[in-house]
Amino acid sequence: MPPTERLAVTLSGAQVTGFAADSDTALDWWRRLRSAYPETGLWPLLMDGDAPEYLQDPCTHVTVEESLAQAYALDGAAVLAGAGERQLASYDRAYAAEIRAELAGGGKWRDDPERPGLDLGYDWNGRPLAITVALVPAAEPWLVPVTLHYGGWNGYPDPGEHAAIMRHFLEEYGAEPVYWSGPNLDYTVARPPATRPDALALAWKYRQYNDGEYDFYLADTLTDLAAALLDNPVWRTWWD
Repeated sequence: MPPTERLAVTLSGAQVTGFAADSDTALDWWRRLRSAYPETGLWPLLMDGDAPEYLQDPCTHVTVEESLAQAYALDGAAVLAGAGERQLASYDRAYAAEIRAELAGGGKWRDDPERPGLDLGYDWNGRPLAITVALVPAAEPWLVPVTLHYGGWNGYPDPGEHAAIMRHFLEEYGAEPVYWSGPNLDYTVARPPATRPDALALAWKYRQYNDGEYDFYLADTLTDLAAALLDNPVWRTWWD
């Protein structure tokens, strides 16, 4: 591993270190460091060149202690289910009925859904992008939002709530955070939904979690989004 340098000391008191890589090699580094995580306790998180600056401006107004307590106390699945019920209640009757019909399998499935991979690409001249490989001291991968103590702006979840949702995603789907760029967060997913009903259920959770179906998946309907998430080993998420 290349020599590391300190990127930030977060409000939680955690020292985040890292080293420079590029988009050709960063994912290989992530896999190697992910394998070593049980021994090191350092979760690898790929960041774009600007992301370390976000660590200096965490935005959230929740205290670290409150975030940690929420992370352990909240049920991430219940958080998403509650948000879904509130969302349905806010829709007019016709649109709510349309969503319920889609959740029951009544939508039209796309044959060619948009399925973007991890956003580790190249610049306009075809050169690899600069990537920071950060090492985050987190007792569990789903505690990364609390360790970074980042979130709570616009639709971005507060750190404790985010951690609880991440725990649910990890337990249910094997989803692990890989690439973070402030408003974006990408996951690798070991157990993506393999059936249409399960993909629809995930698509509804995804809608409550973030706004990315319009930006990354070009989804016009819940079923469009479900088709994109079916058997997909990568999730891309985004907050406005």
